Amino acid sequence: MKHLYKKFIFGLCAMVFVASCTKDFVEINTNTDATANLPDPGLLLPNIIRTTANRSWDNSFDRFAVVADQIANQFASASGNWTRSDADRFFWINYDQIKELDKLILAAENKDYNNYKGIALVLRAWIFQGITDNFGPIPYSEAGKAAIDINFPKYDSQESVYKGILEELSLANELLGTTDELINGDILYNGDVMGWKKFANSLSLRILMRQSDRVDPSASMQRIISNPTTFPLFTGNHDQAALQYLSEIGNEHPSFRGNVSAWASSSRLSTTMETVLKGLNDPRLAVFAMPTPATANTGSPQYGGVPNGIQDIEQWNGGSTNHSPIGLLWAPRQFAPDLASENAAQSIFMSHSEVQFILAEARERGYITNGSAEVYYQNGIRAQFEYYASRIPDNFILPMASQVIPPAEYYMQNNVAYTGSTETKLNKIYVQKWLSLFLNGGEAWSHWRRTGVPEIVPGPTSEGFIPVRYVYPADEQRLNEENYKEALTLLGGPDNLATKVWWDVN
Repeated sequence: MKHLYKKFIFGLCAMVFVASCTKDFVEINTNTDATANLPDPGLLLPNIIRTTANRSWDNSFDRFAVVADQIANQFASASGNWTRSDADRFFWINYDQIKELDKLILAAENKDYNNYKGIALVLRAWIFQGITDNFGPIPYSEAGKAAIDINFPKYDSQESVYKGILEELSLANELLGTTDELINGDILYNGDVMGWKKFANSLSLRILMRQSDRVDPSASMQRIISNPTTFPLFTGNHDQAALQYLSEIGNEHPSFRGNVSAWASSSRLSTTMETVLKGLNDPRLAVFAMPTPATANTGSPQYGGVPNGIQDIEQWNGGSTNHSPIGLLWAPRQFAPDLASENAAQSIFMSHSEVQFILAEARERGYITNGSAEVYYQNGIRAQFEYYASRIPDNFILPMASQVIPPAEYYMQNNVAYTGSTETKLNKIYVQKWLSLFLNGGEAWSHWRRTGVPEIVPGPTSEGFIPVRYVYPADEQRLNEENYKEALTLLGGPDNLATKVWWDVN
């Protein structure tokens, strides 16, 4: 039986996370009897990064990009067809990685390796953000306290979890660069401490913006933006947290050796994504999707989406011959052996574009005083086009890298130009940010939940709503009943797909 307190808590007897509502979320105390046989941190790190990146992409493709209405999939519809088993899988696999990170932190502390500890704290905060964003209240402050006989840790409010992970990121930023150990196994930044510091501070901006309708982020954001020496941020696509896949078996993109028939039959471009991209004359249409099979070799490629929440996607618009599969960057090798490349697609933890759109919104809403909202906004758009152009292999015919960079007129059209009221400008930022989060874990879904942009309409097979959270795993009701009930009190509603998490006031 997969249960948090069997798989996770009992496996962390060497570690205690001490927390309160205001401080000490990241204070780690070690059991010295357990340190003798700890592995080298460099042996733990690559598998943690790879597994976390792969699972993020898998979850995005299978569920999150669907509920964000970027991809259409009749088996995971954006209209409510999510099961408790989906939640179960997401819950456990993420806590598995937390367990591994806590081992890494313990090993790093045992050797006074501040850089390894800082890296682990960044990844830990990133994972906890995903868990709490998808469930709401979660075990956090008491997670890892089996060493003092807390086998069934309490749930913390999402507000408390957010406060805690912001403290973890602040500590990570302070620790990184304060020791000189050689960082082995860093397959994300190749041992570049500055890259991890930029990731930590950029992630802090994401979290501050996510909770901005509940907690005023102005002071914290301004503190980061005003001191780039102490709080460096991503400055270009070369900085962003994106895992580069390799050609060796086991190190390829998760979809590269996937089942081609399952790929072709299950997931298509959504009509919402199709409509938005076509309305903007956006060249990313040829990146995010392939031409319909009916037009692929005609010299006049066409792109057709499928709505989520319909009974049978094969009945839509004449069937799959008129539907666009997801783009070649992510396609299995067997789909098009002469075109697909295991080195093209990356798994993105956080992009430079996202940071620019966060800054654009922050400036437009008055949270920060530095810079120009329009410049941030345009930088975010340009970085997206440049990123995808850089990922397209030379042997791709559609699209080619040169086709992804739009003409100057793209930025002048009414739906893109940074003009209009504050509400209109924010809407333009939100649309571009939603596009930039394509297949980026659960971020497009969380962005839509916070902003309501773009509009997503429940399909005819739905219960009249789009899911706004995961339900807790069934084991929580049976084996942690008391704390599960308290979690529902903190959540403020029933444990279902329609109850909003704390920051979701849209």
